[in-house]
Amino acid sequence: MRELAALAGIGLALVAALGALVVLLIIRRRKAAALAEPELAEDAPAPIVRRRSFGPGSAVAQSQSPAADAAPDLPAFVAAAQAAAAHEAATAPPAAETAAPARLPATIAGALRQAVVFRQAFPPAPAGARSFYGGVPFTPAPLDWPRSPRTGLPLHFLLQVDCAAVAPRARLGVLPGSGALLFFADLAAAPGTGHPAHGRVIWLDEADDTTWTEADPPGDLPPAYGDATAQAWPWALDAADAPQVLPRWPFAPAVIELTAAAHDPAAPPLTWPEGSTTADALLAAQGSPVAVFALSPNDFNLGDDGLMDRPWPGFPHDWLAIQTLVAMLSREAGRTMPAAARTLWPQAGEDERRALLARIASECGEWHALARTKPAFADVTEPVRQAFWEWFSGYAPLARLVAPRGCVTAVETTLHALPGSTAPFPDELVARLAYRHALAVRTAARVHARVPDRLLAAPSETEIDQSDRTGRELLLLELSADEALGHHLGDHVLQFWIAPDDLAERRFETAEMIAPAV
Repeated sequence: MRELAALAGIGLALVAALGALVVLLIIRRRKAAALAEPELAEDAPAPIVRRRSFGPGSAVAQSQSPAADAAPDLPAFVAAAQAAAAHEAATAPPAAETAAPARLPATIAGALRQAVVFRQAFPPAPAGARSFYGGVPFTPAPLDWPRSPRTGLPLHFLLQVDCAAVAPRARLGVLPGSGALLFFADLAAAPGTGHPAHGRVIWLDEADDTTWTEADPPGDLPPAYGDATAQAWPWALDAADAPQVLPRWPFAPAVIELTAAAHDPAAPPLTWPEGSTTADALLAAQGSPVAVFALSPNDFNLGDDGLMDRPWPGFPHDWLAIQTLVAMLSREAGRTMPAAARTLWPQAGEDERRALLARIASECGEWHALARTKPAFADVTEPVRQAFWEWFSGYAPLARLVAPRGCVTAVETTLHALPGSTAPFPDELVARLAYRHALAVRTAARVHARVPDRLLAAPSETEIDQSDRTGRELLLLELSADEALGHHLGDHVLQFWIAPDDLAERRFETAEMIAPAV
């Protein structure tokens, strides 16, 4: 027994010694790694710790909590290791001799703690906005419209920002305080087309000229989204119906502050921080509350007279509304599978359902061709409106599926094409569309917020690692997919990046647009 006890004592001593040796090796390796980090400029800003964001319940977060540091009744080999570590720390060179961790430039760190978001005006005002999506640029002189280096064709205009409308503190000392920023992109080479993305940023200074007018788009400006026309524009069956310019929606820049990472209050969010805190900030920036009353098939129930309900008696109100409804119905009939048709028309036989879908597509083509011959926003006479609604209601099982989106598209298109033209629409209906243009909305359960379009902010996390770029450049602009704005980007975002010095020196030709997948 004495021999066993002696051997056990020797074993514990060996374990303690080995533990101390391991800790010493780890500390020395970390010290060597720290010394290998690059030196920083003497005038660099205060250190900002860069870490990936982990949830408060994650293993990493728990390991950094105070409770994890408490360890009473330590085994002997752990105590020996701690003693060795303390000795190593006491004999280490002064802190000034050890390189500090990499830090973000002050301007980039500032941008990561804020966001200049775009609060849309809904319904849009008839005139006066100097910040807006789509349409054509508002310029003090004829515009040298940018072109694609790939095709030589003009780029599509995305949006314009009135720099003076951006709060001075949000400009971070580098964004111009006057003039306008114009953003362009090659939408024929938009995400999903297989072509490299290309965009341009132009800054127009006000100078002494206060007479700004709408620029004339080039005659060879191609249709937006080209071959993807039928998927992008609800009223289109082919490229002949594609617009050259995107829907024009005015907005006002608004600034929100982004909360630092929960695990490190000193660290800015390196990617867009989705969560309840950000949603609350967007709701506050939205201002007036917006409720969600989305249209649904239940708004188009079939009555005893055989006609579907209408959102108001004057619907469809113009020829583009008719063109939109029949284009959407035609596409729905074309992609309806036999099993789905059996659900819609359970009493009909298989051959009868196939013939019915073919007839719908054919008759839609006739109505679409007629609507194309009419001015898009011309009023539809009551006899024509009644005849159309009777025909449309005759295919109610399928028509009810497309009517809600068709109505929304028709009303929104009229609102942005003819701003100030809310008179034909009931106030209740307009209010039911407002949520589509809000930064955030509150429901009984929680606040819902989309990832907003924004300037000078943290970028969205994408499949492409942006961590290196985030440390060197500013996210000048990010746009997400938004059907209401005509931003048909699929599962992508458009990002414009620029170096802080280039932005401060107004070298906007250096800005780079990328379109990574989300």
